[in-house]
Amino acid sequence: MGKLFKLTTALVLIGIVVFFARKCCHKKVDLSSYRDDGWFGKQSVTGKSIPKDPTEIRSFQINVPDTELADLKLRLERARFVDHIEGTSFQYGFNSNYLKQVVEYWRTKFDWKREEAKLNSVPHFKTQIEGLDIHFVRAKPSKPAKKVVPILVIHGWPGSFVEYMKSIPLLTEPDTNGMAFEVIAPSIPGYGYSEAPHQKGFNIISAARVFVKLMKRLGHDKFVVHGGDWGNMISRTIATVYPEHITGLHLLGNWDALSPDTSFCQLTKMALAAYFPSLFFDSATRDHEYGKLYPFGEKFMNIIKESGYMHIQGTKPDTVAAGLNDSPVGLAAYILEKFSTWTNLNNIDKDNGGLTEKFTLDELLTNVMVYWTSGNIASSQRFYKENFSVQNDVTKVKVTVPSGTVDYPHELVRAPRKFIEHNYHNLVQYTDLPRGGHFLAFEEPRLVSDNIRQFVAKVFEQERQQADDEAKKQQNAKHDEV
Repeated sequence: MGKLFKLTTALVLIGIVVFFARKCCHKKVDLSSYRDDGWFGKQSVTGKSIPKDPTEIRSFQINVPDTELADLKLRLERARFVDHIEGTSFQYGFNSNYLKQVVEYWRTKFDWKREEAKLNSVPHFKTQIEGLDIHFVRAKPSKPAKKVVPILVIHGWPGSFVEYMKSIPLLTEPDTNGMAFEVIAPSIPGYGYSEAPHQKGFNIISAARVFVKLMKRLGHDKFVVHGGDWGNMISRTIATVYPEHITGLHLLGNWDALSPDTSFCQLTKMALAAYFPSLFFDSATRDHEYGKLYPFGEKFMNIIKESGYMHIQGTKPDTVAAGLNDSPVGLAAYILEKFSTWTNLNNIDKDNGGLTEKFTLDELLTNVMVYWTSGNIASSQRFYKENFSVQNDVTKVKVTVPSGTVDYPHELVRAPRKFIEHNYHNLVQYTDLPRGGHFLAFEEPRLVSDNIRQFVAKVFEQERQQADDEAKKQQNAKHDEV
């Protein structure tokens, strides 16, 4: 008991010091340099002599040559598989017994041309920004709408724009109030059908700048931005560095609870809450909110177990990419293992990894095919190294634009509202969803689309209320003058 008292006292003192010394872990930071133009094309540039990009927007269709599909089939036929240890399911990684079934389906039943046609059912485009051909989907409302809201939706790794294909028709359809979205779903440079950076240094800051340029080129000076995984962090960077362009920020997951700048502060709070939950949670919400963080040791170990890929990709990405880019079976195992475990950690105890509980094999293999046919697995992994190599001061700054976040039961990192609200000046909406894991938009497109609509409606209502209040102030001022 004496040791526990001493530990608790020390933690309390640390928490007090951190709170007052770091002022809730936020600082005034000059982010102006983040707006500086970059160049990542094949042509190397020196100094500020950055070439001017052409502004043409070109139509694009996915059309994988038959020769590439024939080569893929041969590789699948010649695959060598790991001997599986019986009874281990997905506990050692992808169950190779089940992988054989996936590959057999891929080789004999999966119809890429059918899936390719589905992807091409929405308009695709490319345009050059900072020396790179940027691929994006641009889907306008399905019918006339009273209000059209542009929204930029950003994927993560190992996902792609495919994650949002099921959400697009849900967002472009006008609701009962006549509001619909124009959805712009780009591929992060180095992912999908966006060109891979040819120069080092392309990171979250670069992606944010490129996507703002993209939206402005499409005629959208203000827009809603939404994302999960890397898309979460890119979206937050856009909202922080370019707030004048953002109507609202909508994020899947609360990864900012453990952002680099706030992690020490947050970990101190979490450790204190382990002993004194009543200091952080009221009696009505304590069990639910406390359960997002604890048992703390178990949840922390889960993050360690699931982040091995991150250490590889953040240090020597090209080594593992050499194998993945050469072997479609290896690529599928590497990617689909994440769709198993990150959808629900309990899937490691299932022989099929629970993969077809939330997705079809066609959906999963279509996402894998985007990586295979683009040859961009290496550049997608380099994104980790580029981001781990720099200090991103965005995490030190509170978001000023209207914001909404979503928490869901099977995300690896979860945080009660109390642990993330200090990161926002105007947190309009915090939602606890009843189900879902890391790839939420892909798993639960209706839940995500409805939540986006609810958030945007609240943002517009807040704007209307503020306008009404300002009008009343001006009216009262005129009345006082009379």
